[in-house]
Amino acid sequence: MITPAKKQNLYEEVSRQIIEMISSDQWKPGERILGELELSRQFQVSRNSIRESIKALELVGILVSRTGIGTFVANQALLNINSMLLSNLIDEESTLVELMETRLIVEPGLTYLAVKHATEKDLAELESIIRKGKQALIEKNYTFDMGFEFHKKIFAMSHNRILINLLDSITGSLIVTRGKVFFHHLNEYILNSELDEHMEMLDCIRQKNAVMAKNLMQRHIENSLNLIIESDMIESDI
Repeated sequence: MITPAKKQNLYEEVSRQIIEMISSDQWKPGERILGELELSRQFQVSRNSIRESIKALELVGILVSRTGIGTFVANQALLNINSMLLSNLIDEESTLVELMETRLIVEPGLTYLAVKHATEKDLAELESIIRKGKQALIEKNYTFDMGFEFHKKIFAMSHNRILINLLDSITGSLIVTRGKVFFHHLNEYILNSELDEHMEMLDCIRQKNAVMAKNLMQRHIENSLNLIIESDMIESDI
């Protein structure tokens, strides 16, 4: 049952209720949802808030829009919702910032090592990962774990088994962290900027500029950490 949205960030409240309706089986995967005008009437919000919500949920693979037909619940919606719900556990344990701090300490160094070991095959795989992300944004089927594929490839390229195993042990939590950040800051500009930063790092790796690649990775992760700190996700003072 839809209730009027009352929160200050209206599109987030609309998104939350849509997720609840899918989770409770009121709206099923593959099912066409109500039109923009009817959703606006039932939620008692502007059509712009409805559009923002639908766009955000498309970017995390929960809804999918088909031009001229309508908006549907994505086939993988429940799987993606379950991944997002795991973020509540991280939030309750107040570890979001600590996870990002771990990345900030470890990943720039791994990037430095990755440059030293990079092969032509590695470079091709990194470029493919970035291009797939860009195409997914265009086709409106980007999922919040896609960008992390670039980072996982950097881990592997470092050839440091100790650090790789360390990050592998928290990979699930790191992906959830990305999902939580994206849900609060979802827009194509931010996601495209992230992919552009990945391409900058790839260019440095091609040029064998390990120091610059390391610095770019540090800045890249700091940007995500700042998004978390500036949001309302963490209630305690940072």
